Amino acid sequence: MLPLAWIWRVELQWVTLDHPGRGRLPQHNDRIGLIRGDITTLAVDAIVNAANNSLLGGGGVDGAIHRAAGRGLINECRTLNGCDTGSAKITDAYNLPCKKVIHTVGPVYDDLRPERSETALRGCYRSSLELAVQHGLKTIAFSGISTGVYGYPSLDACQVACDTVKQFMDQNGKKLDKVIFVTFEAKDVRSYDSTLPLYFPPDTETSVDQKKAAEDQAAEAEATASKLPDVPTTDPAEADPDHAQKKQKHDGES
Repeated sequence: MLPLAWIWRVELQWVTLDHPGRGRLPQHNDRIGLIRGDITTLAVDAIVNAANNSLLGGGGVDGAIHRAAGRGLINECRTLNGCDTGSAKITDAYNLPCKKVIHTVGPVYDDLRPERSETALRGCYRSSLELAVQHGLKTIAFSGISTGVYGYPSLDACQVACDTVKQFMDQNGKKLDKVIFVTFEAKDVRSYDSTLPLYFPPDTETSVDQKKAAEDQAAEAEATASKLPDVPTTDPAEADPDHAQKKQKHDGES
């Protein structure tokens, strides 16, 4: 089990690219997390399962969540009558360390009508966040939605995820304490590494303060070093002609 306290805050660096996210403010940066690992181990309020329409389990993350949760999860899911694409439903977590599981059904990517896929994917993130708030859940972790066998390009899906979460947090203030994106495959890791800074840039004032503190520490260390005596570069006997005679006399008395 991975406690929430272990989920590290993303120290996002500002990226100056021509992108829809450019120019956005850093007000949500401290509430966004990114990890690469197993979502079933997270002790958060809710994890989001990339489910299929039946909600009865499948491959990938969906199957892993059902296996970790135990039979109670699939028994509850059988009572939900499935779920539409772009929507979400919530269940208990059973044997999982989280409190709830939110099941959302992502779209199979449509190359001919990508705008439909985007609308459905936005619905997945928005409906999941809405369910979390409705149930008083403060921390939520998303698995990658539709980026596996459903074929949604990772970078495009990542941009939709970040933009939808950003809009939701803008509108709902501090109803959520932490939104965590959980990646596993390298293509998803690369996508979030390049996209998150554009939507959730760092607090530049904090960055400047940290840099100044480091510079002050370096200056203090240099000042302390300047007060220490120099290391001898010659034999004391060469610097003091009487030193050798004193040493011989001392050795004779011993």
